[in-house]
Amino acid sequence: MPRQVKYPELSHLSPKSRDAEIKRMWRAKKMLDPDEAQRLREQNRKDKRNSRANQKLKQAANAEPPAKRRRVTTPDAIPSDSHAPASNSPTVMAGLSHDAPNTAGPSNIPNSTTVHRPSDVILDHVLVPVQTLPSRQFSDISVTTEPLHSTCDVEVMTDLRSIDPSPSPNNHAAPSTPLTPLTPHSDSKDLATDIIGVQVSSYSETVKWSSGFTTVLPCIWKNGKNICQADADTVRYFSQLPESDPESSTHVVHIHHHDWSSRPEELRDLIAQTLREGKCIVIRGTDKPQAATLDVDYLEDRGFSQLMRVSIHDVEERTRDYTYPQVEGTIEEFIRNLDDPNKIQFILDLPYTGAGIPEHLRQFDHGIVHGWNQTTADYPIDAKVHPDNFLLNGWALAHHPGVVTNFHHDSDGGVTFVQPVLGKKMWVTAFPKNEKISRTTFLRHSLQLTNLLEIRSNIEANWDMEVVTLLEGDLFIQPPGQYHAAFTPMASFAKGAHCLNFELMHEVELSRHVDANKGNFLTNQVHEHSIETLERMILHLPRASSHTRLFTRPLIALCMMVIDAHKYVAAGSDKKNPAQRDMDKANTVYRLGPGKRPGVQSLTYPGEPVDREELAKCLQQFTNF
Repeated sequence: MPRQVKYPELSHLSPKSRDAEIKRMWRAKKMLDPDEAQRLREQNRKDKRNSRANQKLKQAANAEPPAKRRRVTTPDAIPSDSHAPASNSPTVMAGLSHDAPNTAGPSNIPNSTTVHRPSDVILDHVLVPVQTLPSRQFSDISVTTEPLHSTCDVEVMTDLRSIDPSPSPNNHAAPSTPLTPLTPHSDSKDLATDIIGVQVSSYSETVKWSSGFTTVLPCIWKNGKNICQADADTVRYFSQLPESDPESSTHVVHIHHHDWSSRPEELRDLIAQTLREGKCIVIRGTDKPQAATLDVDYLEDRGFSQLMRVSIHDVEERTRDYTYPQVEGTIEEFIRNLDDPNKIQFILDLPYTGAGIPEHLRQFDHGIVHGWNQTTADYPIDAKVHPDNFLLNGWALAHHPGVVTNFHHDSDGGVTFVQPVLGKKMWVTAFPKNEKISRTTFLRHSLQLTNLLEIRSNIEANWDMEVVTLLEGDLFIQPPGQYHAAFTPMASFAKGAHCLNFELMHEVELSRHVDANKGNFLTNQVHEHSIETLERMILHLPRASSHTRLFTRPLIALCMMVIDAHKYVAAGSDKKNPAQRDMDKANTVYRLGPGKRPGVQSLTYPGEPVDREELAKCLQQFTNF
C-alpha cells in the first residue's frame, strides 16, 4: 500500500517550492498563538545578532595583522632597560574611561582611519604593551567600507524579516560603520551595537555625543542611499552641542528626586519659580527604571490594546511630505514594524489620562485643579467641551530607534512634562540669547530654527543650545513655548502631560501668539482646547485661595487671552469671534511694563505679585450665591 502523502494539495509543486510553502503554513499557524509569536520574534532577533557577530569574526580573521608600532623616544620616556611601560609612550595603549564625557563633541574621521570606540577597549585603567596584544584583537579592526551582508539566511520562520538590501551591482557601498567586539557589550553608553541590523539598518552610521553616549544615525536604505540623510546630518549636529552641566547651566536646573521626595510643596514652588523665569528643570530618578521590552504585551499592560487604531508618523513618508507623515495603523502593526530595519516610526498621541504628572506634582495643574474642579458648582457645564481639556493631562509616546524631531514648541501654551519609561532620549533645548528682544524679533528668530542646516551660524548667534540626556525614570519639565528638538536612539515608551498654571500665563500668551502667527511652521501637533480651560481659570479667580500666587503680567495675559480669544487661535484652525473690548491699556502695560518703554522688560518677566485685597474687591460681586 503506497504511503499517504502528508500534504496532497502541494503535490504539484517542485520540492523546493513545496518546502517553502510548508514553512509558510507552519509559520502562519504558530503566529496565531501570541506567546509563540513573541518567542519566535525574540529568536529572530537573537539569530540576527549571532549572524552579524559571525560576519565580524570572519572579517577579523581575514584582516591583515596590523603593523607593529616603532618605539619613539620622547623626553619623558622611561629608559629602554625599564621593564614597566611608560603611560605616555606611543608603545602603550591606556584604558579609556567609559564615563568620561567628550565635551568637545565628535570629530570628522576619514573612512580610512582606524576608529576605537569605547567598547573596543578591553580593560579600564590598565596599561597594556602593544607588543603583547594578539594581532587580531578587535581594537585593531578598521572602519569597513563594504556593506554588511544581509542576515536573511538565518531568518527564523516568522513573518518578520530583514528588509536591508543584499549587496548587488545595483547597490552602492554602504556608509562606513565601525565594528565592535562580539562579546555581549558591557558599555552602558553604547546604544548602537545591539540594534544595528536588528531594529535599524545594517548601513546605519554611528556618532558619539558630548555626553559620551554612542548612538546610531537615522538611516533608511533605499536604492543605494540613505533617504534620511538630512535627519542624520541634524543628529550629527545635535551630538556636537554641549551636554547640560548641572553646575554651570544657566538655562536648566538639575536636581535629584531623593533630595525632594519628602518636600513636595517646596518642590512645586521650585518648579514654578524655575519655569516662571523661562528655564527648564530636570528631576533625576523620579521613578525607578524598568527592565522590560517594548512589545504588545508591555503596551497591553498599560491599557493599549494591540488592535487599537493609532496615527503613526512614518519617517519615510516624512521624506516625501513633511507636512503630513501620518499613516493609519494599529499598535500591533507599529510593534511588528519595530523589527523591520528599514522602517522608522513613532506615535505622538497615545491617550494616557492621569498618568502624565507624578501624583505629588498634580497640584501644579491649575487648569484642572482650580479651573475645572472648583467652578462647576457656580457655573455648571452646559455646553460641549473639547476632550483635549482632559486628555492632555496625560499622554504617552512610542518610538522606534532613530527618530529625530526637529525644533518646535508644543502648541496652545501648555507646560510640558515628559518622562522616559523605556529607553533614553536626547532632549535638545534652545533659549534666546537676548531675552529683552521685541515680540516681532522673537518670532523672526524662531523661524530660523526651522532651517537648522542652512543658516546654522545665524541660529548660533541668536540662540543658546544644550542637550539634556534623559535616562529611564528622569522627569523633564519645560515652560510654555519652550523650543526643543528630540532624538530617540532606541525603542522607547515615554509618558507626559501638558497643563496650565496661573504663574505662567505670560509665557502661555507668548506661545499662543506664536501659534496664531506661525503655528504651521513651529509646532508638531495642533490643539484647540485651551480657551475653555482659560475661561474656567478666570471663573475661579473670585474664589482663589490666598495660597495661590498671582502675578501682574500673567494675570493680564490670562484676561487678554479670554477677552481677545480670536487673536490666539492657532494658524489653520477655526477662529472664534467673541465680543470685542478695549484692552489697549492693559496690553501696553503687559508688553512694555509700567514705564511703557520698549527693550526694558524681559519676555519671561512675570511682574509684581498681585494685591490680593484689591483683586478681591474687584471680584466681590462674583462671589455671591
